[in-house]
Amino acid sequence: MPELDYLIVGQGIAGTAMAETLIKRDLKIHVIDDWNFSSSSKVSAGLFNPMVFKRLNRSWMIDELLPVAETFYSEMERKLNARFYYKKELVKIIFEENERDFWLKKALDPVLKPYLSENITTPFLPDEINSPFGVGFVFKSGNVDVKKMLLLYRDYLKSSNRLSDERFDYARLRVGSESVEYKGLRAKKIIFCQGFRASENPWFSWMKFKLSKGEILTIRCKLSLKDQFLVKGVFVVPFGEGTYKVGSTHNWEDLTENTTEKGKAELCEKLTKILKVPYTVIDQQAGVRPTVADRRPILGAHPENVVLTVFNGLGTKGTLLAPWFATHMADFLSTGRGLLKEVDIGRFV
Repeated sequence: MPELDYLIVGQGIAGTAMAETLIKRDLKIHVIDDWNFSSSSKVSAGLFNPMVFKRLNRSWMIDELLPVAETFYSEMERKLNARFYYKKELVKIIFEENERDFWLKKALDPVLKPYLSENITTPFLPDEINSPFGVGFVFKSGNVDVKKMLLLYRDYLKSSNRLSDERFDYARLRVGSESVEYKGLRAKKIIFCQGFRASENPWFSWMKFKLSKGEILTIRCKLSLKDQFLVKGVFVVPFGEGTYKVGSTHNWEDLTENTTEKGKAELCEKLTKILKVPYTVIDQQAGVRPTVADRRPILGAHPENVVLTVFNGLGTKGTLLAPWFATHMADFLSTGRGLLKEVDIGRFV
């Protein structure tokens, strides 16, 4: 029977970051994932943004997260011989005078200087964008074409016999005190990276998720954005050849992955307020985010059996969080080094 260090269940952004981090440490891993079994990662626009706009504060741990993410995605591009990581300026559209004044005040804070433009630009693409009080720029932002990266990494895993393309069957997992066995595979530990499906996991269903469904549109229109994306109520992110991703909605009641006319109408209403150019909706998708009640990831081992572990709850900032916390999780698994209290699964026990 093959001997592995880790079995990984799920190949969304969390499972992919976890797998690559462990492979780089020369550890033997095997991933179990059914591509057709839904994942919010495949729908995601993959944005990373260093600011929280409600109070114009830095995003949690941004100074630690950003450099690790930049290194991770740059190395993944070289490994997979493809482009999917894009640095872009975030263009924050300002609709009110007090919002403009607040921006200018916050921009004087030396802590925010690396991230916020000191001035408001007006006009900005006046024939294309409605920005009555101008725009501010957020630096060190961008996005990852997550679906493209996941597909390429999937091919890499298949080519190295590290992937079982199937839905995970809980009934087939044999859990011991020092190892797990699954369909002829034996590993020291198993890492569940299942996104919102972790709420169905018999060992981890007690984790405190606050799942959120999001819908996203793909539109076609003519905008003169250059290495930039728009934010005002919705995001508008270039995806090449005149197409843009627009999102997203938040729904905490309907947790299906079905698209809705209500979601489309909500996004179009917000989009029409900021765009002066015509657009055509060419696609609509929906996914359920693995958002946690306290908005922090979930890492660690099951309180009653350390061979069962979880790496989950990355939520809306998964692209930014995944690389740093995959390293944090790998350190915990290999050395027993303590986890940050904010992300330790023990907070739910």
